[in-house]
Amino acid sequence: MKFHHILAAGLAVTALMSAPAQAKYTEVSIAVHFDDLDLRDPDHVAELRTRVAAAAESACAYPTAMSVNTVSYDQDCKASLIDSAQRIIAQKARATLASAS
Repeated sequence: MKFHHILAAGLAVTALMSAPAQAKYTEVSIAVHFDDLDLRDPDHVAELRTRVAAAAESACAYPTAMSVNTVSYDQDCKASLIDSAQRIIAQKARATLASAS
């Protein structure tokens, strides 16, 4: 499998456990395969975005957190991963369109 067929996005996040003094740094990343998609097709780009959102949802669930900050952590984590991935998707789509010209 070629590298350009895997979209990888990641970030370092701080998960607040029961108190700020016990903050733990966690690396969160996702990899989404898209070798079956044609990024020249807007519907395929939309499918890739759906896959990214699903992967971020799964990667950002923090079931062991013992804090009310868990929901905030999950939302921040998902938003950051999706934002990172959206920039990569846009770059790859532009590159795909340019190579097709």
